[in-house]
Amino acid sequence: MRGVDGANIAKAAELRQWGEAHGNRIHVQELDVTSDASVMATVDRVFSATKKVDVLINNAGVGTWGLQEAFDVSQVQAMFDVNVLGILRVNRAVLPHMRDAGDGYVIYVSSGLGRIMLPFLGPYTASKHAVEAIAEIGSYELAPMGISTTILQPGAYGTSFLANSIRAQDQARLDAQPPVKAMFEAFGGAFEQRAKAGQLGNPNEIVDAMVELVELDKASRPLRKTVGADVQQAVTPINETCAQIQGHLMSAFGLR
Repeated sequence: MRGVDGANIAKAAELRQWGEAHGNRIHVQELDVTSDASVMATVDRVFSATKKVDVLINNAGVGTWGLQEAFDVSQVQAMFDVNVLGILRVNRAVLPHMRDAGDGYVIYVSSGLGRIMLPFLGPYTASKHAVEAIAEIGSYELAPMGISTTILQPGAYGTSFLANSIRAQDQARLDAQPPVKAMFEAFGGAFEQRAKAGQLGNPNEIVDAMVELVELDKASRPLRKTVGADVQQAVTPINETCAQIQGHLMSAFGLR
């Protein structure tokens, strides 16, 4: 995490204490996925200590909330630097070690929005579609080297995700479109009501899904796994249809 000795010092200490209480060794390391130097230094430090990286979970991400055209390009660039380029940086640092070992498991935390579309979540949704592409293409390229891949697709959960999301900078663009602004406010109000009514999932379900995946034998690991009742019905059929089409495409090019 960032700010191990600064802004997140208390969270780092809490993680270490949890590990001690449950008989686990947790080593919290400083890492900023937007910095090539930070990623390389941290992965080198971890590998020097452990000699092997068994599992990589690409989890870092930030959301967006607002009218798509109201985002300044620099805002979207900063978000993509975390959600998309951050994955590429970490993969470039970790994957050579996994290839040398002939083994490894990469889990990507995508989103149900990596498959479906909702208004006012545009840049974030675009980033998760990019994650889906990077992860699936990577799965084909890594499988011959003994490295497996899973894309985790959570739905809406009761976290600080929306509160910490990047807000569209150019509010005037939304104010100038009263019908669209009314739609935006209605959507936000409905989401807030769901949260207050306890209709959002418990984020521990995502952690449990990660543990379940890691404990599976390699042959049983799925390419995609949805988590949350709100995405099961919408996303699962898309995944199944795309898997069929992709299978035909891979066969047509002699890749399967």
